[in-house]
Amino acid sequence: MSLDLRWSTDLVTFFDPPYWGLPADLPYDDWEREVDNDPRRFFDRMLDEAAQVGLAGIELAPAPGGWVNALNAYGTAAAFKRELDRRNLQMSSSYVLPVFLKAAIDASDPRAQADANRALEEDTARHAAFLREVGCPTMVTSTIPRAPFSDIAGVEASAAAFDAPVDEHLMGVVAEQLDRIGRVAAAEGLHVAVHTDAYSLASRTDDIDLLMSLTDPARVKLCIDAGHIALDGGDPLAVVQRHAGRAPVLHWKDCASHLPPHTLSGPPMTRHDVMIKYFRVMGPDGVVDWAKWTQILRDQGWRGWGVAEIDMSPDPQRQIREGIDYFNRTLATDS
Repeated sequence: MSLDLRWSTDLVTFFDPPYWGLPADLPYDDWEREVDNDPRRFFDRMLDEAAQVGLAGIELAPAPGGWVNALNAYGTAAAFKRELDRRNLQMSSSYVLPVFLKAAIDASDPRAQADANRALEEDTARHAAFLREVGCPTMVTSTIPRAPFSDIAGVEASAAAFDAPVDEHLMGVVAEQLDRIGRVAAAEGLHVAVHTDAYSLASRTDDIDLLMSLTDPARVKLCIDAGHIALDGGDPLAVVQRHAGRAPVLHWKDCASHLPPHTLSGPPMTRHDVMIKYFRVMGPDGVVDWAKWTQILRDQGWRGWGVAEIDMSPDPQRQIREGIDYFNRTLATDS
């Protein structure tokens, strides 16, 4: 029996500076400015190449490949949708960094809380209105880390803190804010899907179970990323077994091995640069058992979007094809 899915990619796959003729050591802030200065040039090429590789859709990425620059590139949501339509593309999903979410979680007094909640709702409403007009039902976001990282390069964080049980009060606060986002998105006919970022409150199986139990299943979904879960030493098969029915979007990405979170240090993008060296295209060279993953989905009758992506690929089209070709050769039908 064939699995009912359509393939998309996250635009972060196209974020490698040398792919655009830029220096390999270009700081991320400078990469953002390059795109901000001429978003149309970057978006046109990313959309063209997504269509050329035969994808059915794209997932908007964190800045500079997100919904704000899509608007900057084309002027209106309707104009952006026309660009997708003429390439026979749809939007599977749209990712937003949890900047406003984190501010709402961290608010220290009632006034700051009210201001943070308002900012979160307003940003979500603008994003949701854009997605409704484009015809995309799924807004993706992340939560927050399980424990603090060390911002000092070479200084490890606390392994015990990352491995300790999650504070249930904190998880309740996070769930409340996700429900807040979900209510705003629902007003536009959308839902929110929580991305299973490595080392976050939504990466390990028990944490995900708890978070899903505390949130509205009609409005708060999951975006299960196999590679991120495995990178954190978790079990992507267990997560997909328990929660595939609540996951309209799955990221089919692998990793080379577990990378302990406390060993990552330095500023966020420095840590990210280390993490992405561990990610792998879906295939035989990682740790995820894709045959079992696919069989679980088939047994549950899952249908939705599969996102074939790899952060900052030096050759996006080739690597997207590699993952999908692997699926078609070895996983597409029940053996």
